[in-house]
Amino acid sequence: MTRIIEIINNTLILKKQVLEQELEEIINSNEGSVEDRVKKAINVLNKVSKTNNAKTTLTSYINNNNNK
Repeated sequence: MTRIIEIINNTLILKKQVLEQELEEIINSNEGSVEDRVKKAINVLNKVSKTNNAKTTLTSYINNNNNK
């Protein structure tokens, strides 16, 4: 794996961990209305989903290039 791919992979892993921590804080928070917290949680979940999809795409790219 080239260095740039390792950096991208590590960045995606870190981003996901940060987002998961943010989600946990929103869920455990008592600040703001329930509606606001739900909106924030859904927004963070969408970001987690995008990050997961990017990681899956990168893994697929790596696997496709390794098979050539």
